[in-house]
Amino acid sequence: MKDWFLGLEVRERRLVAAAAAVLLVLLLYLVIWEPVASRYQALQQSVAQQKRTLAWMQQAARQVQALRASAGPAGRGLAGRSLMAVVDQSMRAGGLGDSIKRIEPDGSRGVKVWLENVPFDPMILWLGKLTRSYHVETSIITLEPTGNGRVNARLTLLAPTP
Repeated sequence: MKDWFLGLEVRERRLVAAAAAVLLVLLLYLVIWEPVASRYQALQQSVAQQKRTLAWMQQAARQVQALRASAGPAGRGLAGRSLMAVVDQSMRAGGLGDSIKRIEPDGSRGVKVWLENVPFDPMILWLGKLTRSYHVETSIITLEPTGNGRVNARLTLLAPTP
């Protein structure tokens, strides 16, 4: 190959050398520069996407913290109070205090409640609030209609597990 190159005229040697230089630059561009540049661009796009995801997660975290703060201490269980006290207080606050016939403990984490002639809709709303606010479970419920949207109810409620 060297003999062939030296056998060429000066003008042809310059032309071959220039073509070889152009080919070398093209190879360097295709083999080194282009992959590095495209990978750099892909990484820039990935970083931008990750920044958008981070911003969304930070916003969601702020919303979660706001929701936790708005739940108050009662949203985390009984807050150290007994289930009987929470049931009694929430029933009286819900306007059901006149309907209480009896409340007694049932095992280590349960309470039995007897209600007489209680309005059905407010009682169900009270049970829903008790579940949402204090995570109290309704284990057993027995209802006897007494007329005019009122019932006699026997409930077994369970405190949230710690």
